Amino acid sequence: MAGVEKKARRARAWLVFQDESGVSQKPPLRRTWAPKGHTPIVVHPFNWKKMSITAALAYRWDGKRARLYFQMKPDSYDGTSLIGFLKDLKRHFRGQPVILIWDGLPAHRGHEMQEFLASQQNWLCAP
Repeated sequence: MAGVEKKARRARAWLVFQDESGVSQKPPLRRTWAPKGHTPIVVHPFNWKKMSITAALAYRWDGKRARLYFQMKPDSYDGTSLIGFLKDLKRHFRGQPVILIWDGLPAHRGHEMQEFLASQQNWLCAP
């Protein structure tokens, strides 16, 4: 991490940590109690829909500013929707250099994402 911070300082770039998470209406029920021989029935009056959230925590190379960006959408994030999030993120940084740090999600390493990252080298780089 120290190498990335030095790189950000030299380039006067923002360090951006980005990740995704999913939430569901499905209850986290593991066990329930019922008298012996009577199977418990748990009823939930809703559909089990999923929502995903992606967020980017950014801080400036000198540590004087920090920002939080997030986006929510139904279902899961894939390469196309993450590219959309990065395009939205680009508007907020207005041409300032950004070093993007993220996990090993397969959508981050996909062909479509790699092509997009290659076309964005004027403002975006991954360590």
